[in-house]
Amino acid sequence: MAWTLPPWALLLLLAGGIALLLLLVIKAKLHAFLALLVVSVGVGLAAGIRPTDLPAVLEAGMGETLGEIAIIVALGAMLGRVMQESGAAEVLSGRLLAAFSEKRAPLAVGLTALIFGVPVFFDVGFIILLPLIYAVAQRSGRSLISIALPAVGGLAIMHAVLPPHPGPVAAAGLLGAGLGWVTIMGLVCGLPAWFIGAYLFGIKVGDRLDTPVPAQLVAEAREQSGRAGGTAGQGGADGGGAARAPSFAVTLAVMLLPVLMIMMNTFADTVLPDGGVQSALRFIGSPVIALTVATLLSFWLLGLRGGFSMDRLEKAASASLGPVALVLLVTGAGGVFGAVLESTGAGEALADLLGETSLPVVVLAFLIATALRVALGSKTVAIVTTAPIVAPLIAEAGLSQPETALVVVAVAAGGTVLSHVNDSGFWLFNRYMDIDIRTTLKSWTLMETFMGGTAFAIAAALSLVLSVT
Repeated sequence: MAWTLPPWALLLLLAGGIALLLLLVIKAKLHAFLALLVVSVGVGLAAGIRPTDLPAVLEAGMGETLGEIAIIVALGAMLGRVMQESGAAEVLSGRLLAAFSEKRAPLAVGLTALIFGVPVFFDVGFIILLPLIYAVAQRSGRSLISIALPAVGGLAIMHAVLPPHPGPVAAAGLLGAGLGWVTIMGLVCGLPAWFIGAYLFGIKVGDRLDTPVPAQLVAEAREQSGRAGGTAGQGGADGGGAARAPSFAVTLAVMLLPVLMIMMNTFADTVLPDGGVQSALRFIGSPVIALTVATLLSFWLLGLRGGFSMDRLEKAASASLGPVALVLLVTGAGGVFGAVLESTGAGEALADLLGETSLPVVVLAFLIATALRVALGSKTVAIVTTAPIVAPLIAEAGLSQPETALVVVAVAAGGTVLSHVNDSGFWLFNRYMDIDIRTTLKSWTLMETFMGGTAFAIAAALSLVLSVT
């Protein structure tokens, strides 16, 4: 299908493709989906794939990548939307704030964000939690950043390392990692990363910066949160709003159910012998089944029992898929890029070159993702671009499922660090904290870097332990 190019030529071709990708995204401001397609076509043709064969390669890359990912991300978006509109964030925050003293308000808000961030995308979760962040900061008298960093850090780390968020799901699919193991390793690495990088660092730097609540943005935050979360709690004859909020137990159960079900799949494969019980648990714990069950339960327990009509739930589910479409297109384009690298042999050439460095795969994955994160800004784009580059390394090293899951975490960690002015999250935090760029770099950027660095350090240490056992 392609010319037989020497490894050095393939590596130059790959480097040129990545340089072109950066140029198109950063300078030409081309959407990442189109930029990845253009680069994939250019690399494929330059490597000698016949023009008549190239469309089939592109289509196969898109289809194979989105086969399971599209279902998982779409179901996760629906689940998150129902939780937004049901008042789940208020239920969680109210219970956790009541359980902690005002002195520990940052911990309560951070835990709320961690749990709420399991099914809810970062941008939406940020907007929904803003009024809570402002209110707690005003009531406690603490610096706004002391309250905000643990909260946005919780949302950010869940978005980076935990299914059903698109980055880890896409990386798992491209690298061949089971989502159960990705969930386990994501929690093992992500929770300490949040505690160190967002909570401990957040309250320390936040109290030192002493940022007041921006009074002019409080009303806007309430309005934005209402748009993001629907009109939950307002009621109405048409079932347009929830008549009553769900209980804390129901909220927590629905949020954590898909995570626990997916982990059952991993438990069945690892511990149980072949047989009926293992097969049943593998079925129940498959990501598609787990998220389907959790989404349907959210419709019933949070929606219908809370006063929603089926028409309202259908509209909420449909609305949730709008933002997902762009994410899925970028994810699929990452798969297209990977398919081209595989067809040309560039991925194997890079694997051979990087293998000579004697650096572990988990370290190389982190470094590549970090470079792309700094250059591209988008966490998801950095992750889905890194994964196909790293995939041949995993195949060559013959990594186990736990080790492969740790590589996924390393890629996600690299996609988290060093957020700066080309990242939308940077400006979201900058605007709603009403702070200057220097303060944003000292708070948001350092938090993201500490979280990503901590998650990577834990993943690298665990990978080393697994490699010698």
